Amino acid sequence: MYKNQLQELAQRSCFNLPSYTCIREGPDHAPRFKATVNFNGETYESPNYCTTLRQAEHSAAEVALNELASQGPSNSLAARILVSVQKCEAVKRKY
Repeated sequence: MYKNQLQELAQRSCFNLPSYTCIREGPDHAPRFKATVNFNGETYESPNYCTTLRQAEHSAAEVALNELASQGPSNSLAARILVSVQKCEAVKRKY
């Protein structure tokens, strides 16, 4: 879900799409992943290691969205679009 929201934000803002990189650790039978996402020139990292690559990427996207949201509605186009995307998601969950 967070990866989708970040991608929507990029498309609506005319930014480059987010790009993910991943670190894999641990033995083959129990790998751990940590991801970073590059979004609009900023890099955001998942705070913890995850058991799947997908979880790690979603975690990094969540960090990016939370950082952008914490900036609040400002003059930043990305912040304004993020607020509208979050409102849409809230309406979708309501129904």
